[in-house]
Amino acid sequence: MKSKLILALFFLLALGVKPQVTKTTFGIQYKPIIPAAYFNSTEVIQSSGSYRVNLSPKYSNSFGMVIRHKINATFSIESALNYTQRNFKLAIKNSNLNLNDFTNFGMRSYELPIQLLAYVQTSEYWYVNVAFGISHNVLASDIFSYGKESKNYFQNTNRKNGGYQALLANIGMEYRAKEKGYYYFGTSLHRPWKAIGKVFPEYDDKKNIFNDNKEFSLDLLGNFVTLDFRYFFAE
Repeated sequence: MKSKLILALFFLLALGVKPQVTKTTFGIQYKPIIPAAYFNSTEVIQSSGSYRVNLSPKYSNSFGMVIRHKINATFSIESALNYTQRNFKLAIKNSNLNLNDFTNFGMRSYELPIQLLAYVQTSEYWYVNVAFGISHNVLASDIFSYGKESKNYFQNTNRKNGGYQALLANIGMEYRAKEKGYYYFGTSLHRPWKAIGKVFPEYDDKKNIFNDNKEFSLDLLGNFVTLDFRYFFAE
């Protein structure tokens, strides 16, 4: 319902703006993902009995193509097709068992965003941009991985079936040279409405068994912040 309301707002804004000289430009983008505690996109720590589990993000990135359609001198609509690789480290500790292990795993997704972009010209070649919108994201698969030290420790990550929707917000600056193209640098927030998956850590050395009934889990949050680098080809 939230995503439908935002999408309806896009069309109302687009219809309410008087068009001038419209044009469509095509570009490419690369977005390294950075942890940000302010948006719940850093580590998650939980305990169960004497077991302590820590889920933390590692270096991740997103890249793809972007299309911008100009409505008038102030507003544009942007869409894209992005591939995102998010990497995680899931560590487990139990001092009673002298257990200290971790496993690395990655989650792949495909993103279809749409944003309403507003920009203000600050000099002959420089523009300040602000955008907001929504995206639909398709998760490629569930994930299984073993511990680094022993196969007695492993994890299962179950994705949210059917993908998920996320709120998008973006701010940045753009240098425009008609003969050489547009160069953009900014930062973006990607914030889903709910967790995008469940992580189930397990340990089984025949004598000590942890979470074989999968009652203990960690929410895999889809929140992340990116640095955005874009290049739009010359008109």
